[in-house]
Amino acid sequence: MPPSQQNRRRRPVAEESDEEDTIQHDQTLEDDDEDGDERMGDGARDETSQLIKKLVRYALACEFSRTPIRRDGIKEKVLGSNGREFKKVFAGAQKQLKATFGMEMVELPTRDRNLMTTDQKRKAAKSQSQKEPTSNAYVLVSKLPEEYRTPAIITPSKVQSADGEASYIAIYTLIISLITLSGGELSDPRLRRHLARLNAADNMPSANPLDPNVSSEKTEIVLQRMIKQGYLVKVVESKSQGDEEGITWHVGPRGKVEVNNEAIASLVRTVYGGTNDMLETKLQTSLKIKDRKTVRPTNIEETNEEEENNGDPGPSRSDNRNNRRRSSRRAAADEMDED
Repeated sequence: MPPSQQNRRRRPVAEESDEEDTIQHDQTLEDDDEDGDERMGDGARDETSQLIKKLVRYALACEFSRTPIRRDGIKEKVLGSNGREFKKVFAGAQKQLKATFGMEMVELPTRDRNLMTTDQKRKAAKSQSQKEPTSNAYVLVSKLPEEYRTPAIITPSKVQSADGEASYIAIYTLIISLITLSGGELSDPRLRRHLARLNAADNMPSANPLDPNVSSEKTEIVLQRMIKQGYLVKVVESKSQGDEEGITWHVGPRGKVEVNNEAIASLVRTVYGGTNDMLETKLQTSLKIKDRKTVRPTNIEETNEEEENNGDPGPSRSDNRNNRRRSSRRAAADEMDED
């Protein structure tokens, strides 16, 4: 066979082997690309998971010190260079907080314009856009069902001492309730009179950060802490010369979230030792709360009457019946002896 024919026969075989090598190489590259994509996807998911855990820890730390969870703080201390992942990380943290701790982050309300100074109103007007203003600050609130929100289950945290923490919660809840029931505003003299009646004019129960063994502090110090933590807002109105400054107290953004109208109504019912139709009507008028069915209080006499009506005598009634039978038998025996 001539060499030219042998070369023509060898060329197709060589070309076929080259094509097979090229296909195998391309498949290898595709497999490597898929493996790389999977590794990149796993790495992105792991990074997002770590950011979610970091945000949960940051939220718990802020709540421990009663510091608002600010959006700027989240971007700076949690996300870093991953600022675009805010929505995904925030949603994941909300889900984990609910599942593990029974809590969620709730945005604080914006500051009331009526409580702003003239300069603050001007700045707010300049920065105001078409979108509704938001505070970009959050706090943790419990999402447990109502039947689980009892002191036996949710005990006061041991920031300094459990007793001091419980006292501090009780006093700011009471002050917020007084302000709210007074129309959302309370003058300083009226607040001082209420505190004097509570024997808290000079000293007030609180979680003393300086001495955990002493669960009280000066009243002014505690009020300033409530202002700093967002429970109260103190507004000072400057008047003309010769007149005293007018001071009014309002509920702060954190106070509105933690001590809502339902909590205030619950406090009022506890103080009154129960509830009735008249009290519920007043609470609905003042606080705009949901209608609640009143439970008529019961006592021993009412219980005995219900038992008699049901034909099921209680232990005391049956004992009385037995005593009457014994006395009738004794009287009959005495008559027989006389005969």
